Amino acid sequence: MARFLKNKKAKLAAMIAACVCLTFCAVGGVWAYLASQTEPVANTFVPAHVSCAVEENFQNGIKSDVKVRNTGNVDAYVRAVVVATFVSPDGKVLATAPQEGVDYTVTWAGSGWQKSSDGFWYYDYALSPNAISTNLIETASAISAPEGYRLNLQIVASAVQSDPERAVIDAWGITPTDGRLIPQ
Repeated sequence: MARFLKNKKAKLAAMIAACVCLTFCAVGGVWAYLASQTEPVANTFVPAHVSCAVEENFQNGIKSDVKVRNTGNVDAYVRAVVVATFVSPDGKVLATAPQEGVDYTVTWAGSGWQKSSDGFWYYDYALSPNAISTNLIETASAISAPEGYRLNLQIVASAVQSDPERAVIDAWGITPTDGRLIPQ
């Protein structure tokens, strides 16, 4: 009887060893097959890039056709602020700011832009990638400047993605209404 039990234990150990060996061979074979037969998956995700650029003409001391282009790869709302300073030839900025109508004239565009109480001009609708706004400024030119200084009229623009809507709310505190920005 002891011999029978000894053979039974040996048979059981041999069966367990054979099952473990078969499992490793099967897993190894499947792994080798999948590694040699499947194509690598390419990452097709393109991250959002939000940016904009001011486009303008400047000839004979007159700035004209000032617009903003969406240079990003997603739809974006844009805004701009006009910064006027007097600058000397060596780059020094006069502490006194130029006054519109006194030191320079601006012909603002009639549609597409709205000025907010925060001083920014907001374009009404989101611009698709590479799209350009209507004119913010038709023309702007200097009337007078203190001796040794010239007028420097800069347009600084920024953009924020239009989707999700929460992005423009968080960035600028404005809730779009039917896809349109209506600033306070």
